[in-house]
Amino acid sequence: MADYTLREYRPGDVPALSYLWRDVFGDPLPFTAEFYAMLPDMGSAVVAEVDGKLVGAAHVLNGFELAGRRKKAPIVGYIYAVMVAPEYRSLGIGKALTVEAAALAKKRESTLLCTLPADAPLYGWYHRLLGFECVLHRTEHEVTCEALDDVMEMSATEYLLWRENLLAGKNYLRPSQPTMEFMRRFCKFFGGGLYACGSGICTAELDGDVCLVKEIITRSPDDCAAIAASVGKQLGAKKSIYYLPSREGESYIAAQPGSIPADCVWNLSFD
Repeated sequence: MADYTLREYRPGDVPALSYLWRDVFGDPLPFTAEFYAMLPDMGSAVVAEVDGKLVGAAHVLNGFELAGRRKKAPIVGYIYAVMVAPEYRSLGIGKALTVEAAALAKKRESTLLCTLPADAPLYGWYHRLLGFECVLHRTEHEVTCEALDDVMEMSATEYLLWRENLLAGKNYLRPSQPTMEFMRRFCKFFGGGLYACGSGICTAELDGDVCLVKEIITRSPDDCAAIAASVGKQLGAKKSIYYLPSREGESYIAAQPGSIPADCVWNLSFD
């Protein structure tokens, strides 16, 4: 069994981390360059080494707050992109990285921890490891793309201002400006961006001829389909898939039970 050591990442780790990310998740190096360029403003990472070789990592994004009706908005620690090189799996490295990432999040003043498991079996894994349960659900919707409303691309700053206004009086996840900027770059890299459309705003990216709408926020839920259809048409897609919060449905955010209000508007996740 290989002995491994854990530590917080350093800037010199970025090349090795980028290649490991590409090999594990399949994302191209220019995308990981965008992520690691902004990581210091969004959070940090824990890495695992075997004989001086970097073999795994778990990232902590703490550029979020749980805003709304509480007197003080808790800082949210989002565990993201846990990765281990294939030849070093089944050694407990992924578990150790995840536990250490949770500890690092708390060290960085996160009082609320969460994640979005990549697939269904991982909800049980996070429950056993950190006591997380699925606390938010969402439903998937599909619409044919057509130009029903005007679409305007937005900067991260503009999007945040509109988002704050639309969500006033609700419980919601509030990203920091750097985190929102990374979401913009994330979507832009995959052919989309941040948009104002009709009565609301949305984030979107392309997957082939499908527009994936990560978030729609509007004063009228009846406008969501028109926004998804219009943004998809703007991006040249044939259909749009969008998600809406739901009391039941697809499992979404996992966190400590009772830590996130059931009516919380979340939506912004890096899945």
